[in-house]
Amino acid sequence: MTSDGKDVETYLARIRKTIEESEKLISQTELRIAETDRLLESQGLTREQVMAMRFSEAQLDAANEELRRRGMTPLEKWALKDAPEPKTVASYEEEYNSRDLGGGAGANDELEARQKKFSMFMKPFQI
Repeated sequence: MTSDGKDVETYLARIRKTIEESEKLISQTELRIAETDRLLESQGLTREQVMAMRFSEAQLDAANEELRRRGMTPLEKWALKDAPEPKTVASYEEEYNSRDLGGGAGANDELEARQKKFSMFMKPFQI
């Protein structure tokens, strides 16, 4: 195998390793989300209900004191009553879909441009 072939194999091996690590991270994240959902369900709550909760500063201080006593991470200031509402998944999707992606291109145009660029990049590796 030529040195170029070894370089390509080394590069592809790094890509495969990155993909494998990413898949493990995604799997761990999905398990944590599922466990959180089960815990919330056992308490009769949903993620949306928890995200909508707002506390006074005294309530937040009391909750943080109890969390620290149990060796857990304290809540952040976003949970205060006068803090802005957290964004929902739908609002993030709406924001992404409404973005001007340069030159007035839509999301489909950007996807096509990325696919074309990737296709051109992979041409030397085609059999």
